[in-house]
Amino acid sequence: MKEYFPVLKSVSLFSGIDIGGLEPMLGCIGAKVKKVRKGAIVLLAGDKPRHVGIVLSGQLQIIREDYEGNRSILSVLTSGDTFAEALCCAGVAESPVTVLADQDSTILLLSIERILHTCPHSCSFHRDMIKNLLGIVARKSLLLQSHMEILSLNSIRAKVIRYIESFAPKQGHEVIIPLNREEMADHLCVDRSALSHELSKMKKDGLLDYRKNRFLLK
Repeated sequence: MKEYFPVLKSVSLFSGIDIGGLEPMLGCIGAKVKKVRKGAIVLLAGDKPRHVGIVLSGQLQIIREDYEGNRSILSVLTSGDTFAEALCCAGVAESPVTVLADQDSTILLLSIERILHTCPHSCSFHRDMIKNLLGIVARKSLLLQSHMEILSLNSIRAKVIRYIESFAPKQGHEVIIPLNREEMADHLCVDRSALSHELSKMKKDGLLDYRKNRFLLK
């Protein structure tokens, strides 16, 4: 477990908690390390979420499929990101989304019951974790709202610009997105061919330049 401490130190769920007490704390909340292969399902839509997950390495995707099999990528998770916290806090009986390993990955699963309910030892970290958990849920609610705003835009061009701009605060004008073309089309809910065509037009019009998943906004 100690080999993952550098990642866990950056996880918002553990903000304000002494890293020296991390190992006994993880034992108290039933933390389990799990390795998953690319393409493996971490959480299947329809199953009851019972654990808050943390990505230790690799990459996961949160996807939603409609009744006709159309897939939409809601989010991409990388090292240090958490998942299923809102579903666990809401106590949903069936997850509306699937969490899928996009790469060979290592994840940490934490029992939501042990996080929310103090143990017989009255460990001091429970209060901090619950506060941090509420903060994570609130921030992800805002990100979901931002995604919905992107999907509400009328044109593919507007969606592309708004999506790429969302990475600018952390990466600047040249950004690397975590999606290939097909995945980007799924995330924006547009046809892949139409997306590729629009990207070519935007490049020709001097709005942006790109190579694979690297974009430069002009």
